[in-house]
Amino acid sequence: MDNIQEKSFACDKKFFDDRNFPRGFQRSGDFTRNQAVLLESKGVALKALHEGTRLPETEEEQHFVATCHGLEQPVTDVEKAWAIYLNALRRKQIYFTASSAAVAEAGQDSIDTDD
Repeated sequence: MDNIQEKSFACDKKFFDDRNFPRGFQRSGDFTRNQAVLLESKGVALKALHEGTRLPETEEEQHFVATCHGLEQPVTDVEKAWAIYLNALRRKQIYFTASSAAVAEAGQDSIDTDD
């Protein structure tokens, strides 16, 4: 795990995303144990920095914001964990936004192949 300045990504609350990860980050299968711990412990700060509701106070936070805007590649464990989180959200949104017609066709195909 990268050495993070104590002030960087500081927050008092644990981060949970019950809507997208109802069983928690560790049990989702999307994250390593270390990534899940980082998201839970620093996710509130990461989300606020990502959304712009918190201003970066350290160089680490400034680099994190730059990665969020696509200006830098994620290099630290925190940045990589957040990038994986965002990619997991995109996958879940694609899954949940499938049109009902496509879902109905897929359901029909699977019913026909079961015979």
